Amino acid sequence: MNISIIVPIYNNALTINQLYEEISDVFDKLDKSFEIIFINDGSKDDSWKIISALQKKDPHIKAVDFRRHYGESASLQAGFDISKGDYVLTISATLENDPKDLLNLFEKVSNKENDMVIGVRKGRYDGRPFAKLKSDLARVIISYVAKQEFSDVTSPIRAMEREVVQNMRLFGDAYMYIPVLATLYGANFEEVEIRHLKPKVAYHEASKVNFFKFIFDIIFLKFFVSATTPPFNLTPMRLFGGLGTFSALLGILGGIYLTYQKLFLGMDIGTRPMLILSVLLLILGAMFIVFGVLGEIIIRSYFESHDKLTYTTRDKLIT
Repeated sequence: MNISIIVPIYNNALTINQLYEEISDVFDKLDKSFEIIFINDGSKDDSWKIISALQKKDPHIKAVDFRRHYGESASLQAGFDISKGDYVLTISATLENDPKDLLNLFEKVSNKENDMVIGVRKGRYDGRPFAKLKSDLARVIISYVAKQEFSDVTSPIRAMEREVVQNMRLFGDAYMYIPVLATLYGANFEEVEIRHLKPKVAYHEASKVNFFKFIFDIIFLKFFVSATTPPFNLTPMRLFGGLGTFSALLGILGGIYLTYQKLFLGMDIGTRPMLILSVLLLILGAMFIVFGVLGEIIIRSYFESHDKLTYTTRDKLIT
């Protein structure tokens, strides 16, 4: 299988048929095998009935029906899990993206120059000034964490090599920053401008993600990937061990100073706040070091129980 096209569905009964026809018109012309994977995320309308009818007449279609609404991350992950293509493409079901642009992204990624190609929505409406300010701030934080500049990190139209999706596990709101997740695992990417069309549906539920939750997710993602992928710059022991050592040193210095005052200056230190602070710093330092040890044990268990590799590769030449 050459191409897998994943389409998350949530109450998109009015657009499924048109989207299917447009995708088929574009990719039928290619001399490539492809599959269209519809993931019905607990839709309350007739989306699943329409998908089922399409699947009966077209063997290109695969479909999964969730028991309830789990969110777009679960939908994309389900698509990744059952996909067979060497290249995995994603597109919105709201008709805000043109499948012809998706073909362009595929042609770019199939050149093997990059692992992922992201569609940057040209003329996208940023909303009110405050919303734009939050978006700009999030972009700055993301660029700092990922050490990469992204023009449209939340774009739903992407083309990726299979190895990229195999290295990712989506949870929570991770669908919002798939390019960040991919680059933190070592993937190269390219951005291509695409048209951003007005959704041609009467009902469209826009994604609403709490700004601070989004930022915290990015920070956690940076820590987790740094702790589980080379060069392991931020392992639990290095983070908590460093904090614990610093805290313990402050406590020891405070203790030495108080001891000097007691033995050589004859001062009463029993009621000094600094004595309590020094003891607390020593205890806190010991706790941080214990947290680091426990974190290392958890990380090692993660690799061993999931058969995770401690490296990623771009290509292999094996005879």
